[in-house]
Amino acid sequence: MRSLNFEVAGKIDNNYLIYKNLRSTSYISVLNNEMEETDKIELEFMPDKVLNTDVISYRDYFYLIYQYQKRNIVYCMAAKINGAGKIMGDPVQLDTTAISFFASNKIYSVLNSGDKQKILILKINTRDEDVYHITENIFDAALTKLSSSKFDVGMPERSDFLSEFTIDNEGTLIFLRMSGS
Repeated sequence: MRSLNFEVAGKIDNNYLIYKNLRSTSYISVLNNEMEETDKIELEFMPDKVLNTDVISYRDYFYLIYQYQKRNIVYCMAAKINGAGKIMGDPVQLDTTAISFFASNKIYSVLNSGDKQKILILKINTRDEDVYHITENIFDAALTKLSSSKFDVGMPERSDFLSEFTIDNEGTLIFLRMSGS
């Protein structure tokens, strides 16, 4: 079965860029204003099996934030890609999580503030159904870690859930705890 995953980065410099992953190959399609592919840049630094990708676009570059698992560790990484579809510098490790063999490897959620000056890497541990354990790592637009914190959210009813996650321009996480009943 062929599975194509993609993320549209949008117009970066004078090109339209699309991240694509087909089987174990990741690449950037570079398109001109007529939407013709002018280049296809293979991302050799990417692991064979990518769990999830997110894109945060700026005027002349974008961040490709990706997650992968190696043994019992899930890695959250970021690569800075320019308007020609080429990596700028080395990928940056944003966080890691050790997981058990049976645990889900869908670990991280990525959010950015409206002004794109704050990037939040969010991890929610729901193993205890009475209390969710949340870890947040906040980075600036240059991927410098600004803060890291952990906190618990009580979930008194089994039908309760968290939703509507966002981060404001000051770096504050905002979310709703909803009742499913």
